[in-house]
Amino acid sequence: MKSLPVIRVGVIGLGQIAVKAHLPGYLQAAGCQVTAVHSLREQHAKAVAKEFGIPHIYNNCDRLLESKDIDAVSICTPNFTHSSIAIKALKEGKHVLVEKPMAINSVEAKAMIQAAKKYKRILMVHQNMRFDPAIRTSEKLLRQGIIGDIFAAKSSLTHRGPQAWSEKANWFFDKKKSGGGALMDLGPHVFNTLSFLLNDEAVLMGAVAAGGRKVKLKSDMAPVQMDVHASCLLRFKKGAIGMINVGWADNAYHNRFYFYGTKGVLSINLGKGEPITVELRNKPGREFPDLDKDSFSPTIYENFLDSIRKNKTPMVSGEDGLKTIELVEAGYRFIAKSAPDVF
Repeated sequence: MKSLPVIRVGVIGLGQIAVKAHLPGYLQAAGCQVTAVHSLREQHAKAVAKEFGIPHIYNNCDRLLESKDIDAVSICTPNFTHSSIAIKALKEGKHVLVEKPMAINSVEAKAMIQAAKKYKRILMVHQNMRFDPAIRTSEKLLRQGIIGDIFAAKSSLTHRGPQAWSEKANWFFDKKKSGGGALMDLGPHVFNTLSFLLNDEAVLMGAVAAGGRKVKLKSDMAPVQMDVHASCLLRFKKGAIGMINVGWADNAYHNRFYFYGTKGVLSINLGKGEPITVELRNKPGREFPDLDKDSFSPTIYENFLDSIRKNKTPMVSGEDGLKTIELVEAGYRFIAKSAPDVF
């Protein structure tokens, strides 16, 4: 078998998402070398580099981006830095995989897309939920019409909050750095995944949110000055309606999708339990479809690398990321009208 051209990657920002997802993902992908990492925390960077066998460490992001020994970068820094780093990377000739949300507003997201076009480089958004085998298997089942024509969908994605994921990521609770609370953090996941599964674009019809001023996400934490739970009502352009709930104040991780069709209901559980359940109107009981063997590949990192090699649009493009940011912005406009003290 012919070996793949090697793509040299640098990872910028070494928080939990980089250490637990990006670095292992790249190291498992064929034809990829992680040659450099960047962090403002020197000792942490040294420890991570040693753990993953990475030769170069940078504490200056611009120096990494200017390196001729790097072809592509993952941006795993706080939200407010995504746009400036991505545009600099693209200008330096690097392909970019940026964490979600791709930016803190649509103006910055559009600037990133324009830069990718100008410098003819790949821009992909790290919507990793799209690559879950249960999501990809369900997408095939829905396309096959297993539950008929879909008229409604809903999703719930909640957990204990960013502090449970990474105690040092205090920037999540600073609106200027994060761009928003639970809706900005988790909304991109569900907006993008619902649109993918329905093969449709959503229009946001309304949103409400619960503020965090009376909610402590952790006993020793001050109340959060932004939304800790948000609910949004959607209408999709082909006619289906939708509803999402996202939150930081749950005692456990819940990540589920439900699709209601003329023949039955399909549900997806990305937590514990059966990943896919189908209940048909004309058939008693429940069915638990097996995950499609092809749904395990490619990973998001393999798709990014393949898009670079073939100069093709990745499975989650910058334009896809922009659509989710526009929905988040619309949600916050509704929230600001109904509860200005929340956001």
